[in-house]
Amino acid sequence: MAFYFVYRMNYVLEDSGLQLSEVNHSDLLHLQIQFLIGILSLMALVIIFLIFNRRYATYMNYEAKRDPLTGLANRRSFFQSCESAISGIEGGGRWFVMLDIDRFKQFNDRFGHPEGDLVLRAASQALLEVFDSRSIIGRVGGDEFAVLVLDATPRAMLEAKFASLVKRFHAIEQEGARVSCSIGAAQVEPGLNADELYLAADRLLYRAKAQGRDRFVIGETEAEGA
Repeated sequence: MAFYFVYRMNYVLEDSGLQLSEVNHSDLLHLQIQFLIGILSLMALVIIFLIFNRRYATYMNYEAKRDPLTGLANRRSFFQSCESAISGIEGGGRWFVMLDIDRFKQFNDRFGHPEGDLVLRAASQALLEVFDSRSIIGRVGGDEFAVLVLDATPRAMLEAKFASLVKRFHAIEQEGARVSCSIGAAQVEPGLNADELYLAADRLLYRAKAQGRDRFVIGETEAEGA
C-alpha cells in the first residue's frame, strides 16, 4: 500500500510537471509507511476493544444467571434451563428435587446473617459434590435449592445420593450448631412442565418436614436419611 501511494503521488506530480528527487521519494515512502503503521495500530486497538467488549458482555450475561452468594443458577435461570432440558428428556429415572435447610431462619436469628451465608455456601458445595455436572442445580429461594437430575437414576441410587447429602449437611458446623436439611423428589413425568414438577417436589419436601425434618421423601414412598 505504501509503495502504491508513493507511486501514485509520483505519477500525479510528474503529470503536473513536478520532478521529485530520490531523497523526496524516500521521504514520501517513509511517511506512507508511518501512515500505514498508524492505520494498522488503530485497527488492532479496535479489534482488541471489540474482543474485550464481547468478553465483558458474555461475562455479564453469565453473572446475570448466577446467584451471587453461592454461584449456582438463580431462580429465573434455573427454571429456564429446566424447561429447555425437560422438553428433550426421553425415558424415566429423571428427578426434580427440592431441598431446604431446616430451621434456617432460627439459625440466622441466633448467629447472624454472615454465618448463615457460610452455611448456604457450604450447602451449595455439598450439592455440587453429590450431583454430577449434567444435573441442573439452582438456588430458588432464601434457603431453598432445586436440582433437576438429567441422567437416568434408579431410585436406589437416588436414595444413596440423598443419604450422602444428608451426611454432608450434618458435617457443616457453624458455631457448634448442627445443620440438617429436608428433601423432596418427584419423578419427571411426560407432559409436566418445570413449574408443575416444582410444586410436586415441594409438596414432598413439606411432607419430609412434617415427619420431623432431617430426611427425604421420594414420590409416594417415605424414606429417612441417615
